[in-house]
Amino acid sequence: MSIRIAYCMHRGMPHRQQDALLVGADVRQSANLRSQHVALDGEVLVALADGVAASPNAQLASQFVLNELPKVLQQHADWCQEGLFNGRHVRETHARLCAELAHRPQMHGSATTLVAAHIKGSRIAILNTGDSRAYLRSANGSVRQLSRDHTELQRLRDAGDADAMTEYASLYGALSDCLVADSLESDFAIHRETLTLAPNDLLVLCTDGVHDILGDARWRDLIAEHSDSLTLVHAARTAVLAAGASDNFSVIAAHSQI
Repeated sequence: MSIRIAYCMHRGMPHRQQDALLVGADVRQSANLRSQHVALDGEVLVALADGVAASPNAQLASQFVLNELPKVLQQHADWCQEGLFNGRHVRETHARLCAELAHRPQMHGSATTLVAAHIKGSRIAILNTGDSRAYLRSANGSVRQLSRDHTELQRLRDAGDADAMTEYASLYGALSDCLVADSLESDFAIHRETLTLAPNDLLVLCTDGVHDILGDARWRDLIAEHSDSLTLVHAARTAVLAAGASDNFSVIAAHSQI
């Protein structure tokens, strides 16, 4: 099965790009990466990391994590479950981020979210920590979120203290978990989801600069509207820029083809 992967990223209004994007072995951190695509076969790793703006040198954390994750996967293939990566690979990546502090102390406390997909044939594992997301668009146009938001709002909803259909103030969107360049912050949550990608399914990864700016309902509608990876990425880029792009944003879409 061939996978057609489309992607883009943009700095938006902020003066610095703190998102990082991984497709295969290629890590990007660009102020304006226009929509493009590549066709790949076999085993593929794609990921997005969104540096947490409130932390120091967040752009370094996101870039470092995406540079290290493929190395960890390659060096520790024996850790895989049914051939696909798991949370242990993310925890080792975090350990390396922390170890880097000895050489780059300006990174202490810098933080990033992560959403990653390990694609092996038609099988996929999704890992995430933080609020960067993964969605699946089925061939029939239905859309479901594969990732889990690690935010205070989601924690309240899980506890039954917040209504799923109510809009809350942005402060409730504060992260409860992410990767922090601090060895004392190693007990972060990681969500893992596995699935089989059917022909014409569309896997979508995005940072919060997409779903926060467009709103979850509008973003899901946009995914449902576009079955092609490149078309969706271009539509997402156009929509977020038209909405003001008040945050960095990045999108990856992987479209299975026989």
